[in-house]
Amino acid sequence: MKLRFILLTIMLLFVRGCDFYSTSLWIFQENGMADETNPLTQIFDVGWNGLLIANFIVISIVLIMFYYYCFKYKPRQISNGQPKNFIEYASLQYYNQPNKFHQIFYKIPKNKSILIAHSGYVLIHSIIIGSILATIHNLGQFYQLEFYQTFREIVGRPQFVIYGIIIFSMIGIFIHLLKREFEDYLKKHIDAL
Repeated sequence: MKLRFILLTIMLLFVRGCDFYSTSLWIFQENGMADETNPLTQIFDVGWNGLLIANFIVISIVLIMFYYYCFKYKPRQISNGQPKNFIEYASLQYYNQPNKFHQIFYKIPKNKSILIAHSGYVLIHSIIIGSILATIHNLGQFYQLEFYQTFREIVGRPQFVIYGIIIFSMIGIFIHLLKREFEDYLKKHIDAL
């Protein structure tokens, strides 16, 4: 876990730096902030310094949550029933009942430590993916790379594709995490029998 934490932290900081560099190519031009697609800039009119501060805060929180996942988090023991699949397992972990999985999308779990740990795991991976996509977008657009111009002609608005990939990656990473924890649970449970 220590190596995973170090590698993902380095990768996160590197790709965030790449995203900032590629964003700075646009921002420091005349009227550069007008084309910035970050919601903080579009909705709240946050400038470069505000983006730096907001990113520092978000990345710090994500790293703290991921640290918790890597070094402090342990799935709790299930005492009320044997889960049949990863959905029941997640429901038992989050809400102590096997049929409450749907509440993950709108209700804070009873077991808040699992929310912190899982959020750290999912967010660090998703931010890395999003930063890579944003860097490719910025560099491809700024340098008018032929492959990227062709891509833009096909999709029209690349931001929707980028945000879609980020959202689907978050869902996929979360499902992968739940399946892996369920498999670990089964191995431990079978070994205990």
